[in-house]
Amino acid sequence: KERVASLQLLPFPDQELQLGSQILADREKLSSCGIQDGSCLVLNVTASESSLEKQLTELLQARDLSCDELGLLYCYKFGVSVTQVMKALGKEGKLQDFLREHKGFMQEGNRVSLVRADTSLRPFSAKSELVKILQTSSTGNMEIKELTNQFSAKFNMSLASVTGAKPATYLAREPDTFTLMGRSFVCLTASLPKAQAPSQPNNSRSSRAKAQTVEEQECEPPPGLLRAAKAPDAEEASSSAENQQYIDLHNKVCSRAFNSKAAKALVDVVNAIQEITFLNVAHVVKGGSMGKGTAISVNMPDAEVVFFLRGLPIANHNKWLSPLLRAVAASFNSQLAGKQPIDDVHATEDSVRLTVRGVLTVDVRFSPVFDSFAHVLKVVAQQEPELRRHYHSALVEQRVNFVSRQPGSIKLTIRLLKWWRGQQEWSSKLFRPSDDILELIAIYSAVQTKPADQQQSIANVMSLLSRFDELRIVWSNFYNKDDIWEPLLQQRPLLMDPTNPYMNIADPQVFHPRELMACARSTHFFW
Repeated sequence: KERVASLQLLPFPDQELQLGSQILADREKLSSCGIQDGSCLVLNVTASESSLEKQLTELLQARDLSCDELGLLYCYKFGVSVTQVMKALGKEGKLQDFLREHKGFMQEGNRVSLVRADTSLRPFSAKSELVKILQTSSTGNMEIKELTNQFSAKFNMSLASVTGAKPATYLAREPDTFTLMGRSFVCLTASLPKAQAPSQPNNSRSSRAKAQTVEEQECEPPPGLLRAAKAPDAEEASSSAENQQYIDLHNKVCSRAFNSKAAKALVDVVNAIQEITFLNVAHVVKGGSMGKGTAISVNMPDAEVVFFLRGLPIANHNKWLSPLLRAVAASFNSQLAGKQPIDDVHATEDSVRLTVRGVLTVDVRFSPVFDSFAHVLKVVAQQEPELRRHYHSALVEQRVNFVSRQPGSIKLTIRLLKWWRGQQEWSSKLFRPSDDILELIAIYSAVQTKPADQQQSIANVMSLLSRFDELRIVWSNFYNKDDIWEPLLQQRPLLMDPTNPYMNIADPQVFHPRELMACARSTHFFW
């Protein structure tokens, strides 16, 4: 049943497998149920609102989410959108409508939380958190921009995404708690002298009128701060300032001057290798961060150069690859090391690695020549699972094109994520997310959520990384879903290589997500 459900993307857990009029028990084996070649099995699926409610509740157990995050995570975990599930239940409307109909959920603005009986687990309250931030001010008041910045820094999300309104508008709606001072400042109503504190409104209309009056009144700003004649909209200014932090950081870790220097160094290395090589080279493809256009200058960028060689066997890599790498490394050491600005040359498990002094590292790899992309996949399918990794280099051109042709905003997000990865401490290589993982997560998140700016893009990716162990991401750019090697569909997390239907980039044997999830949940992006 699990195999059928994963293949057909069935999100409802209430399922029965039926042979004729007989319902098959879950614990039984197919062979013991009288199933023969040609037998017809029917999978009955019961769709119910209670199942959807339970699934949403499970997603909200760890922490509160925005409606967008909740819908996105549901799609990640179960493979279909909440809208599709609601249509299957015969319900119209959006996720918010479903949440309002069920008393187990609480919505505050755009924020969704569980109604908990335990008061120690009360839902997140934007109002109470803003009060706490304002209480830390020595003057008793604070610039709205600074208030929203502190809120975003504390919770890694904007105030507007929680309340569903611009900060100034939200604060004006709560005159019993907050008092706006002109257009730029806010204070706690309780901290004002009684003569200034707004009286209790008699009805909703007077409440709105009073909120408008408070918002429009012209009070003097705190001592030492001048009031601008025409201050920009608080939310737009805050959002613009927060987003600018990401742009400024990107400009520091990805300078054009350094990229030009690294690109020239890579061209020089490739030319030098082609001049001295004894190999029969058909063509060369540049990959890695430099080839994809996602390199950053921190800790030296990486590059991959794949030489496609005529005459190499298309199979039995385990027999010819290691001797070839040792021979090439010896040749490079004798002819390149000490010449050019190359400090080090040595053979790794699958490459010959060169270090260009203070500029970049280059992994030189080798692949047989194939007739076409389809030919590569046909050969890969014929190999034992443990040998398929050897064909990663053969698909370098498709991988490079997949990333390099993404919009500039997505590649900007990828570079920022690489910088963030470098700020974290990883206990071993097994726990450190690879470039492929960060690149594919950034692309998938952007395609699904269409973020308005880098602040939102990073927040969406972090939300996704925090639940990495639940991922199920497949692509359809270079192959069909039916081409995916069936055992991979049972793995979690599943992050398919967009060019290779036989490779899970998040294979548990090469990557463990525990530390990545912990970092995404507990750390702020900038520190």
